[in-house]
Parts: sequence; C-alpha cells; structure tokens
Amino acid sequence: MDYKIEKSKNGINTLYLDSPGSTLSSVQIWFRAGSAFESPQDFGMAHFLEHMFFKGTKKRPGAKIAEDIEAFGGEINAFTSFDYTCYYANVPAKKTKNTVEILLDMVSAPLFFEETIPAEREVVLEEYKRSLDSPHQYAFSKLQKLSMSGGYNHPILGTDKTIKKFSRKQLISFRQKYYNLSNMLLIVAGDHKEFASAKNAIDKFKMPEGRAAIYPEFKLKKKGGIDVHAKEVKMSQLTILINAQNYQSAQAVGEDIAINCLGNGDSSRLNKALVLEDNLANITSSSTMYFARGGMHSLKIIFPPENLSKVLERLAGLLAKIKQEGLEKWEVEKIKNQYISSKIFEKESLDSLAFNYGNGLIQFGIPEIEDQFIEKVREASFDSVQTGFLKVWQRDLFISLQIPKDHSLEQAKSELLKFQSEMQKFAKNLGDGSKVDKYKIIKSKYDSEVKVISIKEGVDLLYRQNKLTPTYVLHSYLRGGVSEENLENSGIYNLLSQLLTQGYGKVDRDQIKRELDERSITLSGFSGKNAYGLMMNGLTSNISEALPHFFGSLLTPSIVERDFEQEREFVGRTLLQQTEDPVKQCFNRVAQLMFGDHPYSMNALGNFESIKRITTKSLQDCHQKNLMGNKILFTYCGNQTLDEVLDLLRPYLVQVPSRKKTAANLKKIIPSKQLGDFIPFEREQTHIFMGYPLAALGSKENLYVKMLTTYLSGQSSDLFVDVRDRKGLCYSVQPVYFSALEGGYWGIYMGTGNDKVEAATAAISDILQKLKNNGISRAEFNKIKVIVDGQNQISLQTNEDYANIYSIPLLQDQGIEFYHRNNLAIQKMKYDDFIKLIRAFLSKASIQVVVGKN
Repeated sequence: MDYKIEKSKNGINTLYLDSPGSTLSSVQIWFRAGSAFESPQDFGMAHFLEHMFFKGTKKRPGAKIAEDIEAFGGEINAFTSFDYTCYYANVPAKKTKNTVEILLDMVSAPLFFEETIPAEREVVLEEYKRSLDSPHQYAFSKLQKLSMSGGYNHPILGTDKTIKKFSRKQLISFRQKYYNLSNMLLIVAGDHKEFASAKNAIDKFKMPEGRAAIYPEFKLKKKGGIDVHAKEVKMSQLTILINAQNYQSAQAVGEDIAINCLGNGDSSRLNKALVLEDNLANITSSSTMYFARGGMHSLKIIFPPENLSKVLERLAGLLAKIKQEGLEKWEVEKIKNQYISSKIFEKESLDSLAFNYGNGLIQFGIPEIEDQFIEKVREASFDSVQTGFLKVWQRDLFISLQIPKDHSLEQAKSELLKFQSEMQKFAKNLGDGSKVDKYKIIKSKYDSEVKVISIKEGVDLLYRQNKLTPTYVLHSYLRGGVSEENLENSGIYNLLSQLLTQGYGKVDRDQIKRELDERSITLSGFSGKNAYGLMMNGLTSNISEALPHFFGSLLTPSIVERDFEQEREFVGRTLLQQTEDPVKQCFNRVAQLMFGDHPYSMNALGNFESIKRITTKSLQDCHQKNLMGNKILFTYCGNQTLDEVLDLLRPYLVQVPSRKKTAANLKKIIPSKQLGDFIPFEREQTHIFMGYPLAALGSKENLYVKMLTTYLSGQSSDLFVDVRDRKGLCYSVQPVYFSALEGGYWGIYMGTGNDKVEAATAAISDILQKLKNNGISRAEFNKIKVIVDGQNQISLQTNEDYANIYSIPLLQDQGIEFYHRNNLAIQKMKYDDFIKLIRAFLSKASIQVVVGKN
C-alpha cells in the first residue's frame, strides 16, 4: 500500500496511507509519551493525561470531542503503552478533514480545568481497582516488580498512591515535556482524494517545539527470580519471562520463531503434551513482546493447582527433548506461515495497517518495519531457529506463579525453587545450536457481491467475493444450540462444537492440528443460542489441503472417549472458574431472570450435573439427527470466483443429503416473576445490571431499542458523561443490548466501587426514568440515525465481518437482506413512533441484579 511522509508548514510530521476507494478513514496521533518515561511521583501520569485530553477544548468543551466524532458514526479512543500514547478515530471517509481538525484541536488546546480532575481521578482509580480484581493483570504487575527495571517496573495505570495525588500541575508538566513536534506523529489513512482537505486542516494548528524523547533501554534484571502469590482464583497460572533480542537485531527472528514453536497453536509442543496428551493444563501459550529498545519472551500455562509438580516436570522434559532431538521442520514452517499470513490478514483492516505503520515509525523510525521483519521470517533458516531456541534458554528465568488462596504458598515456592535449580543446570549444558449455472441463485439488492446458491433442498451456500486479499473464511451452520437444550442435557451443543474437530475416520486430532497449523489455517467449532457448526479461515493458496479436514470434521466426526472426557473436564474447570467471576455470575443471573424457563436462561456451558449426563453416544446422536434433517448453510467469503468455489466444494457437497425445509422451532419466553437478586461477592468492585426483557430479533421493539443503545453508547453519551465523567462513579458503564432469535434483554451495566453502589444505582435509575418521562429531542433522534449509518460504513471490512452479518439470519429464515432491511427501517423510522415505543418499553417491570459486598 502506498504511503508518503510530509512535514507541514507548522512542523507536524504526517504519514499519509493511501487506500483507494476506501469508505473508512483512520486518523491517528502518536506521541513518544508512554509510562516508561514517568518518574516515581508521576507513575500513571501518561495514562491519566490520555484521559484528560478528552475533557474538552475551548472550541469543544466537555464531551464535545467525542460527541462530534460519534455524531457522524465514527469511533474515537486512545491507549497508553510503555513506549507511547496514541489517539485515534475511525470515521466515514467524507469526514476525514473534520476528524483531523477535532483530534488536532484536542491535543493542541486542552483546557485541563481543575474541577474535572477529581472525578477523572476516581475513574482511573476504578480502572486500577478493576486491574487488581483481574487475575491476569494482577499477575503481570507482580512480574513487573520481579523482573523489570527502570520505567518498565511499574503498572501503566500507576499506583493507588500516585493516582490519588494527580494534580493539574503534574498534567501540564508532563505534557510540556513530551507532547511536542519532536515526539509527535500524525497518520491519515484512507482514500487519497481526502488528503488535500486534510492537509489544509493540519496547517491551522500549532504544536510546541521541544526535545525528542529518548526511549529507555528495556532489559530484565540481571538475575532471575521467583514470585509466588495467592489470588481469588480456581486455576493456577505459571508465567516465565526471558530477555529477548532487540526487534531489529539479526538474531530476533530465530528466537521469536523458536519460542512460538514451543507454545503457539494447538499443535505446539506445550499444548500437545500438557493439554491434549496428559490433561494437566487448560491453556498454554508463548509469545514475544518488543519495546523500542529491547524485548522479552513469555511462556504461560494455566492449570489446576494440584498439577503443579507434574506441569513443571513435563515442561522440563519437553525442553530436554528439544535440546536432544531439536525442533522439527514442520513446526518451524508452521510458525513462519502464521507470521506471514497474519500480515496479509491485517491488510484487510485499514486501521490495523495504520497502527502497524504508526508503531513502526514512532518506535523505530521505519513505517514498514513489520514488513521487513516478516521478510526476515520468510528467509529464516531452520538452523537459525534451532540456535535461537538454545540461546533463549541459556538466559536467566523470571518465574511467577499465581495460586488459589486455599493452597500453600510455601509448598508452591519449594516446587518452583526445585524447577529453577533444574533449569539452571539445563542452561549450563546447552550448546550453541550451530548444527454455476445449474443452481438457483438469489442475489442481494444491496450488496452486489452477495449471492445465495441453493445446492439442494435444505442445503444452501452463501457466497460473497472480496478481491482485496488472497484470504477466505468457510463456515457451516446447523440449527441447534442452547435453544434446543433442556435441564437434562444443558451444555451438549458446547461440548459437541468443541469435539467436532478432534478427528474423523482414520485421521486423529494431532494430524488435523499439525497439517492445519503448518499452513496457518484455523478450524474450530462454535455454538450459539440457535445454531452451531464449524468455522475455518486461511490463505486461499492452502484451501484445497484444508477442505478434507473441514468436511470430515463436519460429516463424519469420531468423538472418542478420551477427547470427550478431557473436554468435559475442561468445561468443569471453566464452570468452577466462573464461580469466582463476579461479572459472569451477574449475567448468568440476568439470563435466568430475563428468560425464566426458556432454554436461553441456561449457561451455554451447561452445569456440573448436566455435563455428567452427556455421553459420546448422545453427542453423536444429536449431531447425526441435525446433520440428516436440519437446514444447513455453508458460507464462503473470499477472493475466489463463484465457479472456483463451487468446483472446490462440489465433491464434498454431494455427500450432504437433501432435507425438507422446515420453519425454525421458536419457543415463547416468559420472564421470571422475581424482579431482582443480590449475589454476595468479596471484591473491590460491585457489579450492577438494571434492564428489561426484549422482543425477538427483527421485531419493531428490537430495532427501537437498538437505536436507544446507540444513543447511550460512546464517550459523549449522557450515560457516560453523567455517570463516569461528572460523578466519577466507575471506569466502565455501558448499555447492554442482547438480541437473539427468540428474544433478548436490554439494560445498563456498571462496575463500581463498593462505597458507590447506592449512588451508582440511583444514577442509572435517574437516566432510565428521564428517558421514560422525557424521551429524547428530535435533533438527538436524527443524530442517532447519522451515527448508525456511519457505524455501518466502517464496521464491515473483513471476510469474517460479512459472514457474520449474513449467515445466521439466512439460516433462520430471516432472508439475505435482513441486515440491510433493518438498517433501512432505522433510517425510515419516525420520531413520534420511536418516543411512543421507547416509553412503553421502559414502562415494563425492570429487573436488577447486584453482585458485590453489600
């Protein structure tokens, strides 16, 4: 993709990234102003400053910045990392100039009113509390203290102590030091036709001059270490950090591929040994994280706490085996293919590509540095990866272990010390590694690339061509899912969807995973409220090799007892973990109250009793019944022509029998008579949901409530501004719109401090009451329509996006135009009808669930 870098008259460096014909523009402003530059008293200031920039300018006071972007359907946000902070907006292409003006106004002329600081301190404090409640974030903060040095040693959010003391003086000082022309990069990505007006807009703004920030060097501490801590969890989490090479070094690629060979993907050494074969762990992963001047490798394993000694023993054994026998060539090719394909897939999304260029330029001064890295991956030799593996494991290890509170810290630490000693001996002994025409076809009126092909009675193919990239998605959909379950077999479709890809005929799961991983192809099952099936995506060049696995898994899955028992145990562990998750508990209870005796009220995973009753026979019987009699839909979205797709699929589609077309079996939903519940939970935050039952997908009520959701969403909404910005009651508050074929629910969710529950509940109630009594203005109503239209323009980019919006409605007899028909209905909606229906909707008996201390 073409790009150019220009310096405006006012000194602003701008990268223009051209995507001809794009309906989306992504405008981003980057600053070398991350948390690594903070002094101890300023810990968290980079992130807090990011928040405060949204508090308004003289031209756009209060929430007007977000409101102006969201008014034309755009989305605006920001993030702070160790090395930089980025502000961005994705908008309809015709609004590029407006967006450049809004973002530049935001960063060049912030007001930072003293009275806005206390509430925002509370917001960030809630975000910090949320991080304490998160097992993964808490574990990472422990690892930071154990292993990292300098500016990388503290959380990006800061600490409880520093957040409470943030002042306007600190804000201004940090901004003056880092928010200048030398540290700034503006990116305008979209159709080049919009660039001229964007350039004119850029020239109007002035940013201060200043010194360029010099990134600190990232290195883990000189000597390895151990951390063991307890948390309110049911599973243990083991994390190992190891120093990595600089991103631009010659050795970085070999090491990166080597560490990913160990734990990336279902066919990786770790996953096969610890998850699939020995059933010791739930999840394994490995990755490399790079900074401007350094990097680190990480390895993570999540497992039942009683398996600690066996997990450590198996890990040590795996490493010893690789040292003795080396990696296999297919493993290395698998990771190389995954890297290369990931880069191609990223080009489907303009904003993702812009983020890659921005990251490359702001950190390394090279926009296409990721392309250069991928080229190094392509050229990496097998021997360089073998050498990289050995080099990595010669370094000191930083080991962190999180365990449930009811387990012994002393015993866990003893096990880790023993493992550390073994790994030190292992490191010393490592060497240097030197060694179509006959089908009935329906075309969409709104999307010229979409067609529905009737293969045979009850068997359809949804086809959409996307010529931009040589990639594809292939899905299969069968009616089923939670709506077809009962208390006796609850969770059967979730288990079935996970086991479909574990083998077929004489092909076992290891062969499937290995052959697909080699080609960077993803194949997985899914299960929802009213459907289940398979999803596959990959590069078009590899689709022929993948199809036997896709159709074999769908048509003749061999659900063996070993895989079944293992998956059932995984489900049990997840259910156990959910008992310690207040948000899960909140929404599980919401579903029970909203849906009463309807199957939607049940956990998609099932429950401890129901999953015990499910057998391999009941799974096979369920799937075969659906496979032979239920409507089935195949969906292809990719760059191949329809003739090419039909030629590829024809040998497999002949194996799918025809079936009578039947209407979907819809059940009536009667909400519970109980209007609320409280679930006691010992956490830093209380979780609150207040809402109402919602009519079925496609109903008038559903559409009107979707508009209400849009009205209350975004950083400029009354909900966000009142509850978060003005009152500082929470970090996150949002409308929840759950819509399914047979019904749904709508409401407002908030996570707030335990001392703010009464005020938070009152705030939500006041907003709902105000909407019920007063509605919204005609201008606000028309604004919603503009926002929805803009969101629709920027939300559809990838093959997966298109597959998702078309497939389920088509399977459930809603038609190929369901998505477009609903959007058109919103644009034609009348203000008086909207007010009347929303008033009636909010007059229903509300249901409230509270999960927390009080």
